[in-house]
Amino acid sequence: MIGSIRVTRMRRILAVTLGMMAAATVAAAGPIEVRFVTIAPEGTPWSEQMTAMKNRVEKESGGRLVFKLYLGGQLGGEVETLRSLQRGRVQAWGGSVGALASLIPELQLLELPYLFRTLDEADYVLDEVLFTPYADLMSKHGFTLQSWNENGWRSIGSKDKPVLTPADAKGLKARSQPSPIHLRMWKALGANPVPISVPEVLTSLQTGVVDAFDNSPLFTTATSWHTAIKYYVLTQHMYQPGAVIYNKAFLDKLPEDLRKILLGDAKAEAVAGRAGVRALEPEVIKLMETEGVKVYPLSDAQKQAFANVLEPLHAEFAKTVGPDLLAKTKAALAKYRAEHSATAPVVAKPAAAKPVPVKPATPAK
Repeated sequence: MIGSIRVTRMRRILAVTLGMMAAATVAAAGPIEVRFVTIAPEGTPWSEQMTAMKNRVEKESGGRLVFKLYLGGQLGGEVETLRSLQRGRVQAWGGSVGALASLIPELQLLELPYLFRTLDEADYVLDEVLFTPYADLMSKHGFTLQSWNENGWRSIGSKDKPVLTPADAKGLKARSQPSPIHLRMWKALGANPVPISVPEVLTSLQTGVVDAFDNSPLFTTATSWHTAIKYYVLTQHMYQPGAVIYNKAFLDKLPEDLRKILLGDAKAEAVAGRAGVRALEPEVIKLMETEGVKVYPLSDAQKQAFANVLEPLHAEFAKTVGPDLLAKTKAALAKYRAEHSATAPVVAKPAAAKPVPVKPATPAK
């Protein structure tokens, strides 16, 4: 018995000693650089959140961790930099779930068209239902999920005519995020999708390589894509989360105290990031209108017309995203809706939006 106690005590002492030695080694080696990449442009809520994260980490670590931010796609597009993260060339990454799904197909569940009706239910599912399953899944691919972020409701911008009905999308050359669910969505609408990396989209719009795209109002204005279109229709057909992730091998090698600092409070950071994005949406919609883009809000009935075409993709992608996880998500949504609202709209409307009547769209002259 006494021998067992002594062995246990010695193991504890050894563990503490090794931890202190690791910390001393890190300190002796100087600050550890964390290269953080994102396509988020400077001056956006995303870049502000990353800067706040940098400041917090450097302060809490006492300078043992140093963040180096690469904003605006300085090191490449989302998928390109994601592969750099996977290979350990950078240590942290912030971007869309659509890009992550190129490596982890199951994440396409989150981008199934018209899966979510409101922001509140999207928050609930991401934070309370799917955080742990997706964190475990990312871990198998060499990533550690730090927190969710938000791109927001994706809607359709176009050059020659507004896409007020599914039929209006037929034949469009549409920029698509290079992810199967995005490509399939455009094909379901009868468009011709062209996968193009974010840094190349504006030029592609200006030169006629594509004549339409979908993205959130904030991202559309932050990248200046709105300067190359005349119409923006609030179809809100897809809620797109973002994520902040680390290279797992890098994180696992750090002392425990530094790992905890880098991971921080995942839920609090998600809440703060979403708040910044959502607060700006009405303002950036006004900005688009001020700069000559005609913005069309849609009624629930008009959105339902798009949903009727796109919701069948849920069943089509069930095997890819995982039928059990899809069933779990839909059950959680059904329960949430029953508890919170029996008459939720197809998707949440922007502030002060008034639906417009659908008229046959004709090309602008």
